[in-house]
Amino acid sequence: MGKVQEHKRAAKAKRQVDFTPSVANSQLDRFEIVGEVESCLPNTMFRIRVIDSTAEQMKGRLLLGTLAGKMRLYRIRVMPGDEVKGYVSKYDLTKCKITYRSTGRQSHTNQ
Repeated sequence: MGKVQEHKRAAKAKRQVDFTPSVANSQLDRFEIVGEVESCLPNTMFRIRVIDSTAEQMKGRLLLGTLAGKMRLYRIRVMPGDEVKGYVSKYDLTKCKITYRSTGRQSHTNQ
């Protein structure tokens, strides 16, 4: 390889900027939530009452949730009363994506 090609490659490497989002930045754009499904709506949408959240102001809110990622791919069924985990974008606090489903809350009984 000649000097001209090396010079061009070095100049191109200086101009290139990495635009891939880092994991830390993508985590700052959303709030993790835990909620309970109150009702099922058409098109795999759900009304979710937030039980717990990383943001205090999200607790107790009623959100519109949709299935995300692998849950949609494998057609995981979500029913009213199920406890779900998901996330809310900081840009739209009325909608959430459901990422995990459990059949219900664990009851603590003293025996």
